[in-house]
Amino acid sequence: MEACCHFLLILEKEHEDAIQVQLMLTVKSAIRKEFNTHRNFNRRRITLALGGGAARGFAHIGAIRALNEHHVPFDMIVGVSMGAIVGSCYALVPDVDFTRERMSDLVYSDAFNESLIGTWSKTFGQKAKNILKRMNSVLTRTNAMGKMFFAKGILENHGVTEVLGPYLPDIRISNTRIPFACAAVELKRGLLKIFYGNDNLREAVIASASMPLVFPPRVIEGVEYVDGGVLDKIGIDSCNQLSSKFIIAIDVSDEKLPDNPAVNALDVMLKTEEIASLYRRERQFNRADVIIQPISGTHHWADYSAWKEFIDMGYEKTRSQIKEIKSKLRWMPIRRHFAMFRRLRS
Repeated sequence: MEACCHFLLILEKEHEDAIQVQLMLTVKSAIRKEFNTHRNFNRRRITLALGGGAARGFAHIGAIRALNEHHVPFDMIVGVSMGAIVGSCYALVPDVDFTRERMSDLVYSDAFNESLIGTWSKTFGQKAKNILKRMNSVLTRTNAMGKMFFAKGILENHGVTEVLGPYLPDIRISNTRIPFACAAVELKRGLLKIFYGNDNLREAVIASASMPLVFPPRVIEGVEYVDGGVLDKIGIDSCNQLSSKFIIAIDVSDEKLPDNPAVNALDVMLKTEEIASLYRRERQFNRADVIIQPISGTHHWADYSAWKEFIDMGYEKTRSQIKEIKSKLRWMPIRRHFAMFRRLRS
């Protein structure tokens, strides 16, 4: 009886070993097929995630230029807030010089410079002595204080459309030359909404960039949406929901939390939001394959006078990580199939 049980155990062990061998052969065959079929990076689902950061979002232009120069392609763009504006422009016309020109035109446009953000940006050029002086200048020229209490945003909907509309065509997102998506947050239910395909490009991007307090919520088919950065600052969660296989994420947040003391209630509100945003970003980082953080030092979100400097930061930082990006892309098929192997074993 004991010998019989021992024999059965041996058979069971041999059966398990045979299954393990078969699984290994399956994975090995899949990896070989992957390498033979997908030698070109373009055939892989590589997604470029462009995060929010207002003026700092100009760094995305430099990052895209560096990726292009070093032949690192991507076959989808996911944008959030300013990343949605830059990303949609490039997705429509995949020419980085065109994107740079269009974005600089936006900053120099009369509609932008007469808006709250343009007015605030001008105070940096004037070198105001302190934040109170800057705030007084902005509040006086835009009547922002009254709008804070009697409207849903300091800017009005027609003003937002006047500023951004000329740079965002009234077309379906599916008409972009590079597949594109952007994220906003449904205000009523607090849910992340990803716009793509047949959704309207102009409305979707404006919704994604509707920074609370500054922009009013964007109403699309009766639903109010605000800035996608409220939940998904970099766009990594959106990429995962879209089943991206490889994510290159550009985080244009400040290098560290600004250490300037809060001097008023608005400062306190913005500072606490920066802390919460940092916490959310760090929890997302491990779900991206490559994280590029080009911003060095701390820069105000509305300092559009530094747009050229931000582009240079994006270019230099991305160029410094090209070797890392290409190395991880080469190993992508192996990592994916070993992940499959672990799932099969479990």
